[in-house]
Amino acid sequence: MIEVGLGGRLDATNVLNPLLTITTDISFDHMEILGDTLEKISSEKGGIIKTGVPHVTGILPQAAAEVLNRICEERHAPLHRVEIERLRIAENGSSFEYHSGDLAVRNIRPSLPGDHQFKNAAVVLEAIEILRERGIKVPVQAIRRGIAGTAWRGRFQVIERRGKPTVILDVCHNAAGALAFAKTFAQRYPGARLPMIVGFVQKKEHQLMFDALSTVASEYLLVPLKTKRTILLEELMQNIDFRGVPVRRCRSLAGAYGALVKHAQSDDIIPVIGSHYLVGEFLSRYG
Repeated sequence: MIEVGLGGRLDATNVLNPLLTITTDISFDHMEILGDTLEKISSEKGGIIKTGVPHVTGILPQAAAEVLNRICEERHAPLHRVEIERLRIAENGSSFEYHSGDLAVRNIRPSLPGDHQFKNAAVVLEAIEILRERGIKVPVQAIRRGIAGTAWRGRFQVIERRGKPTVILDVCHNAAGALAFAKTFAQRYPGARLPMIVGFVQKKEHQLMFDALSTVASEYLLVPLKTKRTILLEELMQNIDFRGVPVRRCRSLAGAYGALVKHAQSDDIIPVIGSHYLVGEFLSRYG
């Protein structure tokens, strides 16, 4: 959820008079706080919608879209939805074009990998169309540079070092994120299955997450997180169907990473995925 204020400054909480608000996507996450259905979660996230202020949504599940539609009507907030028909992805998956109103942008090449990032970029373009209608000039070249130059640590972040295995970091901490990771991984490395270092917090859709990861994993190295919110590894072992993928319990991230690096070649790949806590620990320890 984002509010866009004067000058194009992005701020999730402190913009008093936003020019528009944005909901990129809604899925099951933080259910202990937001609720256990898409309708409840959407109602909570709909709090960002302001009276009379345009609201932009990405391609949402039907249940979520209906809730935000209702809130927009109640608050007289003009609703702008990204329509999949406006988004055309190139056959090789390297670029896309988007048409909305008077804005038509072609050959956009996102720096962030994955089909879901094309959809996220489309939300940005829909928002830019509204800003342009309000007299804020955003040149097409600026759009290209912005999307091509976006960096997001921990979102399918590929770390390559000479003489060492490549590491992929991804904070795919819910079912939708795990599915996006698995799809992006399969597109980038067709047919590959790899050992993966995995760590999650409690109260997540763990079975659905492992269902998605099982399509690209050859082994799971389960690690505890450095937070009281970490799920107990015994609990995972007892309650999850790993879909035939072997599982190894490790005492720490360092232990799991060291075990894989010990036998890895420089052209091998080691995914480290799951919670922000896990990816954050890896970045702080190994940079």
